[in-house]
This record gives sequence, C-alpha cells and structure tokens, in this order.
Amino acid sequence: MRHYELYLLSDEVAASFSGKEAKLFQLFTERAKAKQSERHIYDRQVDYITKPLPKAKLHEALHKRYGLKKGNRYELRSAFNERNRCLVEIDDKSIQLEALGDLSAETTVFDVLKEVDSHFFAVNVADGRFGWLQPFEKQRVL
Repeated sequence: MRHYELYLLSDEVAASFSGKEAKLFQLFTERAKAKQSERHIYDRQVDYITKPLPKAKLHEALHKRYGLKKGNRYELRSAFNERNRCLVEIDDKSIQLEALGDLSAETTVFDVLKEVDSHFFAVNVADGRFGWLQPFEKQRVL
C-alpha cells in the first residue's frame, strides 16, 4: 500500500520552490521522523507554507467523479481494474491518500485534485516520492 500526504501550498511558496522540490520533501521527511517533542516546530513551518484546503470544492469534485463518501473519506475503485483502489481522507490542511494496485489508482485522483487547484504537492515519505500534481511550465526568456 502506498501512502501520500497532499498539501496545498501558498502561491508564493509554490512559485519560490518550483525546481526546488527536494527541499520541500526534506521538510516533510524531517517532520515525519521528528520526535514528538520536536514535531510542533515542523508543524508550524508546514502551516506557514500551506493554505487551508477548499474542502467544499474538493468534496464536490470527488463526489461528481466517484459518488458516495463516508464523512471526509472516499473509497474509490477503478472501473477498469478492481484491484486498483484509493482511500482519500480530507482534513483541514492535508489530504491523506492510500493506494493499492498499479499507479493508475492514485493518478486518477491526482487528476481530479489538480482541477481544483494547481499548487498541490504530494509526499510519499516511505517510498521517497514527491512532486507537484501539476508541474509548472518552464518560462522562456527572450
């Protein structure tokens, strides 16, 4: 099972850290591995760079695409491959996603989320995976 935490970064932070995603991942990794007594320091840093989730828009988008939910949790199954499943839980500041099956299990959810906002950053500390759901376009200088 793959576990992701998704955060909506503020516009300024997203622009500043485009191309420096490894530094963001380092923050989330250190936070996950921190002792309980030190975790509040990392929590404050994460609170500073993130913004609250647009929960109504997220619920509307997920409900429109997948239907039923239980509270803040959705259990999503692929129509093409029944082994592909995702559990999605929406909190105030993060989305927890657990995926089973091939990578298309979470990709379809990521596609829905990036339609809501383009500054979602996904972190999978256990597997060392991270990145923007919608990468920034390269700017050309003339």
